[in-house]
Amino acid sequence: MKKKMLAGVLALMMLTLVCSGALALVRHDCKEKNCVCFIQKGDKGPGVTSIARRLKAMGYLQTDKNVNTFTAEVDEAVRAFQKDRRLKTDGLMTDNTLTWLLYGLSASDMDREYPLSDGRQVWVPTDGGTRFHTRVDCSGMTYARKLSLRNALALGFEPCSRCREK
Repeated sequence: MKKKMLAGVLALMMLTLVCSGALALVRHDCKEKNCVCFIQKGDKGPGVTSIARRLKAMGYLQTDKNVNTFTAEVDEAVRAFQKDRRLKTDGLMTDNTLTWLLYGLSASDMDREYPLSDGRQVWVPTDGGTRFHTRVDCSGMTYARKLSLRNALALGFEPCSRCREK
């Protein structure tokens, strides 16, 4: 089942890349103390909802509510998940933590095993928007978060038509 889902996500990625042209490779290396490159406490939207559902299904998040904001409770669940996988326990949904959550593999193992997932990055809004962007300055986003394209697609984000046109 996981392989079929993964194959579907990778096929969608390939279609997106063909339709939008080549995307620039942008690796995360900002090394800032208060990084805003990944999904974190205070963010809202469909990405957070997908993360919370997955954490709940895995037994890390105990709530009956539909979660769409990255609360302290979600932060605790992320930290427990990271600790169990011997990841950096910082509560940030980094690309590696997110890849572990979605696929059960590290981001580097995923890139190696599935070459189409080669580290391409997109920007997602933190205010509830549903589209991913290839440019951080598209659509007036503030505090946009950087994710791998494969993870943005897996979280349910769709491509922005404005970014694709350029």
